[in-house]
Amino acid sequence: MNEAGDRYQILALSGGGFRGLFTAEYLKRCEEAHSQRIYQRFDLIVGTSIGALLAAGFALGRPAADLCEAMVAHGPRIFARSPMTFPKRLFKGAPYDTKILEEAIDAVLTPDGANMRLNEIDQPLMIAAVNYTQGSSTIFKSRGVAQSRASDVRVKDAVLASAAAPTYFPLRKLATDQYADGGLIANAPDLLAITETIAARRAPLESIYLLSIGTAARRKGAALHERPLSPSILSWFFVRGLVQTIMAAQEDLAIRTAAQLLGDRHLRIDEEPAQNQVAAIAGLDYANNRSIGTLISLASQAFERTGRERRLRDFF
Repeated sequence: MNEAGDRYQILALSGGGFRGLFTAEYLKRCEEAHSQRIYQRFDLIVGTSIGALLAAGFALGRPAADLCEAMVAHGPRIFARSPMTFPKRLFKGAPYDTKILEEAIDAVLTPDGANMRLNEIDQPLMIAAVNYTQGSSTIFKSRGVAQSRASDVRVKDAVLASAAAPTYFPLRKLATDQYADGGLIANAPDLLAITETIAARRAPLESIYLLSIGTAARRKGAALHERPLSPSILSWFFVRGLVQTIMAAQEDLAIRTAAQLLGDRHLRIDEEPAQNQVAAIAGLDYANNRSIGTLISLASQAFERTGRERRLRDFF
């Protein structure tokens, strides 16, 4: 945990499916460059979807290099795409098996870590999800954040709830309620982290410094049209990517609002892929040698561009 009394340091990790390899690879380079571990440098770690898995790993003391290796090893198995993947999403239901994802989480966090309850974890950790049953937001919190009000759920279940991306994975049922991807409300959990910190009086606004890491996504837009578009339900969801557009737009709003609140104390790290790289990582579920190489290359570019910045070095 950060020991500088004048800085309350937050690490916010965005959602983005397998593109989270970019996040893990970038933070691996930070740990190597500064001979520091992530959990030693941040007063709060918060994540959404794949960012939730990485955040949990860091909170449990796992080095970024181990998280990178686990993603490369397990990602292609989790997202085993086939010619039937899209038809399954369209007509049947979520095409990917939660059991395989659970096995990967056990491997990433170790079974002991994955099965720990959040109210047993002293490292400050927050994970965003959506309670689909109640139509509300849910923020799972460790003992290090919420003390006696910490969430009485396993780390594994909180991560699976946060990562239950619509049309990719089944909802996660915990007790009586069903949970969906936290990216629907906070794909970039920056603003969530700031407001929760202030509300809990853990730190005043002027002492908050936030490092936000994206997932190398290219923002989707629409070509100009002379007349208003009128897409059908199928077109909205499977051609025009309504869910991805909503997530990208609210992510953009959260990042811009957080930057307005913190000014130079907010540092967002991301790397937009070049045109010839887009196809390799266009989907949340693209996990193959091509996407792995592209994401690692983008993380390298991002670190070369930002690694010597004073604002980044000050976090470590």
